[in-house]
This record gives sequence, structure tokens and C-alpha cells, in this order.
Amino acid sequence: MNPRVGLAIVGNETESGLERAGSLLAEAGNQLERRGVVVIKHEETVLGDAGAIEAGTRFRSEDVDLAVLIHATWARDSIPYLISRCSGAPLFLWGLPYPETYSLAAVQHFAGILRNRGIGFKLAYGTPSEDRICDAVDRYAHVAKVAHRDRPRHIGLIGPRSTWRAFGPQDMTSGEWDLGELFGASVIHIEMAEFSETVERVSLDRRKEMVRVKASQGRIPAVKPGEENRLLAAAAEALAIEELRGRYGLDAATIQTYPYAWGTANLAASWLGDDGFVLETEGDLPRTTIMQILGDLSSAPSMLGELAHIGRESRTFYLGHAGSCALSLAARLDDVTVAGEGETGCFVQFPIRKMDKATLVNVWKDSDSYRLFAGQVECRGMPLEEWRRMGGVSLAKLEAAWAGKDLLSLFADAGMEHHFVLVEGDLREDLCDLAEFLGLLVTTL
Repeated sequence: MNPRVGLAIVGNETESGLERAGSLLAEAGNQLERRGVVVIKHEETVLGDAGAIEAGTRFRSEDVDLAVLIHATWARDSIPYLISRCSGAPLFLWGLPYPETYSLAAVQHFAGILRNRGIGFKLAYGTPSEDRICDAVDRYAHVAKVAHRDRPRHIGLIGPRSTWRAFGPQDMTSGEWDLGELFGASVIHIEMAEFSETVERVSLDRRKEMVRVKASQGRIPAVKPGEENRLLAAAAEALAIEELRGRYGLDAATIQTYPYAWGTANLAASWLGDDGFVLETEGDLPRTTIMQILGDLSSAPSMLGELAHIGRESRTFYLGHAGSCALSLAARLDDVTVAGEGETGCFVQFPIRKMDKATLVNVWKDSDSYRLFAGQVECRGMPLEEWRRMGGVSLAKLEAAWAGKDLLSLFADAGMEHHFVLVEGDLREDLCDLAEFLGLLVTTL
């Protein structure tokens, strides 16, 4: 999912510094292309409104996710305004370190206008040879692409459809409408019976073949002797989800297993998570959507969990879940335990591996608005002895500078819901930018 960036040089013919325009455009374009960005360059330096309209119109026709404007000199503010309006893309304002150009003043001037009008943007200061600048463009372009998809996210909700109501919609909920307006997500209702019937139609040969393939990939955790049928059941569930994914064009799905179908599809979710498809198993639509978005931002699987224990050590706490995490979140496959549930169900349980930097995420309704939380944490990992002592579920041991003895009050006083999402890497800046695009209030720690 490579982002598309419109790249232009802007300036004023009465100022000094325009002689650098051609080389700056070429070097910036080359640097971005090396990062996998699709670059649409406007070769002619934009000096007036006609050029701005031409550049912006071309960027719109090329469906760019971001318009990057390198200020070779001072430029009048109608130029970035018209490029933004004509392209429909957010702006990245790029200032140069040459005093005679007044490039920085131009960037500061228009950035102030955008900020005062509540319009999201990014700015940077430096030359195209500096990796931090092109890395920032690449990152912001990816966030913009995630925020402004060309079609809605289709999130499957597998389970019984509610047909009672108090106020508002009957077959849907007001929350579903909010989810669509916030994240561009369309909830696709799929009856549990349709899922079950799709599972039953999967032949034994196809189930065995999937298990063979997973074994060849090193993705079959140990099961108790005589319980190999749980692997075949998980294979059928994974194949059924793939069929529903194609039928409905799903980007992610959640299945309502708690409490009456507890143990269903957990190993299937583990396999699918490492294949880049989110299958959440508790019917949590907002977190499923967040997990899908985080996958788009980082290409890494995430963990759904809830506060399980606050450690005696300062700033340490544990996030737990019954068990459907992607197997790549384990340090070793040998650490993974498959605990049987019912005749064919199971829970996939293991200590979450060490991550030097990770992000803890939540989203919830706060009065008449929605909030996003993004906190940087370290996932410390843990030996199996500690993991077993702590209950032997899917468990992440986290440490954060902001997590003091009043952690429970911190979460409760903010009004956060109990489900969190944990993803590897520091994605706070990405999530702040995403929240600005989507109109979410955001808290970062």
C-alpha cells in the first residue's frame, strides 16, 4: 500500500534562491522513491496562482494522498491555498535553510494560517539529503493514505443480529453510525449460522492441506495427544473466514464468541493475524477497526487485551487476554500453549515477547465526542515460570514511565473502555496525525 505524493517547488520570482529549484525537486523525488513512495512531480516551479491551479488539478487527477510543497523562496499564501483546494490533499510544508530565500518565513506563515483554521498539516526544515525529512514525508503520507481511503473499511460482525431497540435504528445501532463517520468503517452483519454453515462445507482434505501448510511454515503449536481435531477445526474456521472475506469484501472481522461460543476461531485468528487480516473474537467493533488501522500503519499484528494485574514494581502492569493473538507475538513457538475448550475450540496462550518500544491504544466515547489514547510502553517479556504463575493466559508484561500506582484511576477517570490494543513500535505521532485527520480528541503519554 504505497502512498502517492504530489511534489512541487513553490516560490516567488522576485526572491533569491530559485536557481536551486530544479536540483531540489530532483533530489527530493529520488529520495522519496527510494522509500517506495509513488512520486508525481510537477516539474515547473510554481510562482503564481495559475501554476498553483495547474499543479493542484494534476495532483487531484493522479489521486495523491499528500501534497508536498518545497518552498524555494518566500511564496504568497494563495499558492499553497490553491494547491490544497485543487488537489484535495493535505499539505506537507517544507522549508529550506538558506537565509536569503525567506523560505522558513513562508512556511511559518502558512502553517500558522492552517493551525488557526483547524486544518491538519505537517512541516519540516532541512534539505532533501537529510533522511529525517524524507522519512517524515513518507510517514505522514502513509497516515494520510490510511485516513483517506478510497472506499469504506468493511468490518464483519459475525454473530446474532439484534432486532430490539429503545431509540434510533433497529437492525443497527447508533454506535455503528458513529464508527462509520469516525473511521470510514461500514459494519457488515453476518449471522453466526452463515459462518457455521461455511465452516461445515470445508472438506476434510482442505482442512488437512491447510494444517500441512501451516506446519511447513512453522506455525503449528503443540496440542495434547488425541486433540489434533482442534487443528483441523481451526483450519476450517480460517478457510471459512477467507470465504466470507471474499464474499463481503471484508478488511477485518470480529466474531461474537463470548460467552456461548467461547473458544471458537481463536487459533484461526492467530494464523490470520500473521497473514495481515484481523479477526477479533469478542465482538469488539471499535478495537477491531483500530487493529486494522494499526496494521495499515505498521504492517505488524497487534494484541487485544485488558488490564489484568498492576505489579508491585513501580510502573509495571500486565495486559491479558483469553487467547487469539498472532503467533509472531510469542518469543518462540515452543512457548505457545493450546488449551482446549469444548469439543473443537481452543485458546492460544503464551507470554508476549519483549518489545523495546510498543504503543498501547484505546478509543472511547467521551460525552458527545470520541477520544483516542496512545501511550508508549515497553513490553518486557517474561520467563515461562512467571507467566504460569500469572495465570497462563495470553499476557503482556508492560512498563511505562507514566504508569504509577494510580494507574487504575488514570484509566477509569479518563473514562476508557476496558479493552486496549498493543502494537509494536512507537506509533504515537502517527496516531496523533490520524486523530487530527479524523477529528478525534487525543491523549498521548
